[in-house]
Amino acid sequence: MIKAKMAKEAIIRMNNRVGVLAQVTRSIADHGVNIEAVIATVDGGDAVIRLVSNDHQRMLDALRAQQLEAQETRVIVVEGVSRPGLLQHITEKLARENIDLLYLYATAVDVDKCLVVLSSTNNEWAVMVLNTP
Repeated sequence: MIKAKMAKEAIIRMNNRVGVLAQVTRSIADHGVNIEAVIATVDGGDAVIRLVSNDHQRMLDALRAQQLEAQETRVIVVEGVSRPGLLQHITEKLARENIDLLYLYATAVDVDKCLVVLSSTNNEWAVMVLNTP
């Protein structure tokens, strides 16, 4: 069983250098915010960090306190039991409805829970599709 919902994601783009992720995560932790999912990549000379947290507004406040500017976007967060085939189940449901994925990242919190963050060409429809048994 999976549960999909809309959420907000913060996207930070900054010059890539050693320690940039540590700087970002320290600021968020110092404000008592729990990061639920993160992906950090490098694009040319920039670090691109995408974050979903348990308190989006406080996370943005923490980033602003460090003079870090974040873009906001709406994403889908899917919670499910960590088991073989879960990602296949999610992606097949979306493909059957011709919903194109823009990006996806996931984390397995423990054996009983995993979190999948994704963005598609139609997030609202994707949430409805994913929540349909």
